[in-house]
Amino acid sequence: MEILSAKELSKYLKINEKKIYQLARESKLPYTKIGGKIAFAKELIDRWITQTTEQEHHLYVAGSDDPLFSRIIHDYNTGPATIFYAGVGSLNGLKLLKKRAANISCVHILDVDKKEYNLSYLDRYLDGGDYYVMNMYSRQQGLYLPKGNPKRVQSIEDLADKNLEFLNRNEGSGTRLLFDFLLNERGVQPHKIRGYNTGADSHLDAGLKVLRGEADASFGIQYVAHVLSLHFVPLSKERFDLVMPEEYSYSDQAKKLLSFFEQGKLLPYLKDFPGYDTEKSGSVLRGHG
Repeated sequence: MEILSAKELSKYLKINEKKIYQLARESKLPYTKIGGKIAFAKELIDRWITQTTEQEHHLYVAGSDDPLFSRIIHDYNTGPATIFYAGVGSLNGLKLLKKRAANISCVHILDVDKKEYNLSYLDRYLDGGDYYVMNMYSRQQGLYLPKGNPKRVQSIEDLADKNLEFLNRNEGSGTRLLFDFLLNERGVQPHKIRGYNTGADSHLDAGLKVLRGEADASFGIQYVAHVLSLHFVPLSKERFDLVMPEEYSYSDQAKKLLSFFEQGKLLPYLKDFPGYDTEKSGSVLRGHG
């Protein structure tokens, strides 16, 4: 059985460590004591998450890692309700949604054949059903490179031609699927890219590896390149959506979360989050019809 510290559980659930201790003190979180310190069995935490999502005052979101969404969740969590956000990748998020281990998923998965985002994957992974889908925003994806771009990388082809050490994203993430699509579109064979089989767990982790010189290049969203002062080569704009069972979209908690994606509420965030486009934010793509 895997045992987590309060700090590790904070990272796993993406909520403040103080909140972890508070929930434990209030006996709302299953824990044990090892050597005088509280610890958490991951199996019991996962079971607790499933039970908690059935309660009206909490939300559990699983899916893609996204910094702006994390900021929105932080602002949501200043109220009495709590959102637990697991950045497990788009495909894993849909699997958890299907099992009802999550009640909302955030996804950005490009269907290579149809050249559209997300909707066809819902039919594939959720076996149809009535789901509500709303556009959160679009994000600019591209290459992370050291400041000044010393090796003069301008394209995906350069990753192979210049024999660079590349850091890929984790399997099952929408970012990796998009990178694979771009490779195929440009006729670049994955085996020609040194480091293709590696996998960073988040956009920030990928950017930090480039910043520290542990990789010559990686792939991710523009915002992280901005924060880390990395050189960024834009390659594709992607759509980022929220998915939930349609009946759940009528709940007060879901309505409160969805209200954050109204144009007036999103615009103040954009000055701190370059690379995001909110032109179609709040557009309903499926449901309520």
